[in-house]
Amino acid sequence: MEPPAAVERRARWVLDTLGARDLGLGDDVPYVEAAWEQVCRGERPVGDDLAEAFYHLARLEELGSGLRDRHGRFPASASCLDPLDPPLERLRRRLGLEPPRWAGARFAVALTHDVDTPWRWTRVGIRAAAGRLRAGALAGRPGPALREARALAAVPLHKLRGTDPNWRFERILRIERARAVSSTFFLLAGHAHPADGAVPAAYERLRPRLVETILAGGGEVGLHGSYTAAADAALLAREKERLETLAGPLAGQRYHYLRVNPHANLAPLAGLRFRYDTSLGFADQPGFRAGIAHPFRPWDAAAGVPLDLVEIPLAAMDVTLAEERYLGLSAAAAERRLLDLVEWAAEHGGGFSVLWHSDRFDPASSRGWDRLYFRFIEAVRAHGGVCLSARELAEEARAWLT
Repeated sequence: MEPPAAVERRARWVLDTLGARDLGLGDDVPYVEAAWEQVCRGERPVGDDLAEAFYHLARLEELGSGLRDRHGRFPASASCLDPLDPPLERLRRRLGLEPPRWAGARFAVALTHDVDTPWRWTRVGIRAAAGRLRAGALAGRPGPALREARALAAVPLHKLRGTDPNWRFERILRIERARAVSSTFFLLAGHAHPADGAVPAAYERLRPRLVETILAGGGEVGLHGSYTAAADAALLAREKERLETLAGPLAGQRYHYLRVNPHANLAPLAGLRFRYDTSLGFADQPGFRAGIAHPFRPWDAAAGVPLDLVEIPLAAMDVTLAEERYLGLSAAAAERRLLDLVEWAAEHGGGFSVLWHSDRFDPASSRGWDRLYFRFIEAVRAHGGVCLSARELAEEARAWLT
């Protein structure tokens, strides 16, 4: 039986994404009608690897799902996926397809930084640190309280020098440049919600200097779409325009708090002429939310076609690893998780991003997370991978996916 045209389009998108441009549904790859009927009903299909690949890559399990955390995000705990065993990569191997070699390497990692709080010691920041110190002491948690006390003790010296523990951009860029790698910094261009930060005036004042510093150091500037812009395309457009007045044309963006809904707020990005997004990851676990370890064009379920946008999977985030509300690991324990990811990519290939927030690079207060980031870069290179900016990976992927 010949597959319907709609099924053929879906299968063609998956096969092209995997690089199987010479294979056809029903000829080279079996067509199981019942499985594709399950897909049409939004159900996870049984007995057809290609239909299941479409289900995961198109994020059908998220379509209409009410399973969301308090920030409106679909969590790994609600997914049927094993995020670290992506089914599209298993299908790629079963079809005998070699994964793409980004920049000629076995795998590629886009290094990215979200800039949420470029300056820690504002008046609000000092009061917040004092509050955390008191809370830690009252709760009988001497470790966190001591860290806050040490940080606050350094405030007068920072004030005297005109420095700040969060302003480590020159250091990040200098060390990356010494290792012959580049990275992307996603900057907020608007504060319309408390989650965007408590001191919008400070961010506004620092933004021009921040853009200048990043570009002068060889980094890429991208947009960090604000908390409410995730549900307001007009607001996102204004933020893009505001940042472009400082940085020039922007290629990519990432939603603040990873508030991405594949069926709602990726299509507007293509309409705003972003060339890539790298928001699609789980906040609560490392791994691959769309079941693929390489860039792809997201599926527009409403139009029944892929978007003119490259999605770079977000595989790991420092907050996921470090914060108590997620995995709560020390830098030493997190290193093993990151090495597992690197070793998997060295064996199977991959092209994905990692996220290290820019406020985690102060040697005095980062508890080793700054050093772990630079060791991660070395591990990627030692395993045959390459580190590059998100724009560089997206442009290679765009050409490969055409």
